[in-house]
Amino acid sequence: MNLRKILVIANFAKPQSEIALERLRRWATVKGISIVVRAGLDSSPLLEKDLDLVVTLGGDGTFLKGARIAAELDLPIVGVNLGSLGFLTSVGIENIESALEQVLIDSFALETRIRIEARSVGATAPIKTCTALNEIGLVHTEISRRTEIELFAGERSLGSYPGDGVLIATPTGSTAYALSAGGPIIEPTMDCLIVTPLAPHRLGVRSLVLPSASVFLAVARRPAQVLADGDPVMALSPGMALEICKAARPTRLIRFGAPIGPDFWTMVRRLS
Repeated sequence: MNLRKILVIANFAKPQSEIALERLRRWATVKGISIVVRAGLDSSPLLEKDLDLVVTLGGDGTFLKGARIAAELDLPIVGVNLGSLGFLTSVGIENIESALEQVLIDSFALETRIRIEARSVGATAPIKTCTALNEIGLVHTEISRRTEIELFAGERSLGSYPGDGVLIATPTGSTAYALSAGGPIIEPTMDCLIVTPLAPHRLGVRSLVLPSASVFLAVARRPAQVLADGDPVMALSPGMALEICKAARPTRLIRFGAPIGPDFWTMVRRLS
């Protein structure tokens, strides 16, 4: 890959971020590559042009922010792990230089991970949209007061879920919030959606795995808020709905083999 300018998104709250950034800068200087640095919490518009690659320094949370920018710019992304277990950030700080050397010579696997997009439907409020790599959740807004969400695939109702809410996760997100809520682990390059109810007040309710065609979540009672990869993005009133479908642009994740980074199933085994 021809690298001329790299966007680095760093979580400066992590002590190792400055060390990782300095290693990356030294490597880039030797190679004649420009570096643009952006803090992970920076939400201002990105004005830089002619970028070739996005690199995140932090954990999976920092990666999710970088993945949104990378998808908007149609750029590949590499995650450097400065946290603990990182499903998305598989490159260790000690392997930054060797990983980027592999990028230069095209010695890597490029995984296409679906993203999902949500659009509010109903009422007279302006339509709002958001995208996510892991999951979009429709959850209650009041502690100890349940909401009720009805799920539709096309025009068919698949049931209602009284409880804390419902998650619609991607295969990538199957090892994140959805896993903690009892959802299945899905190979991350598959093309499907996982529906996982949150603390359902009903016996026998289980997750569903559906094709990546659009689904609707209708708010049947009490207001609910929409979370995109954990960030609150909009609120819905009873009678409103959320349409969720595969986004037009995926995340293009650069992965490496051993010893630079472990594969997905090695990471899954570390959960046990």
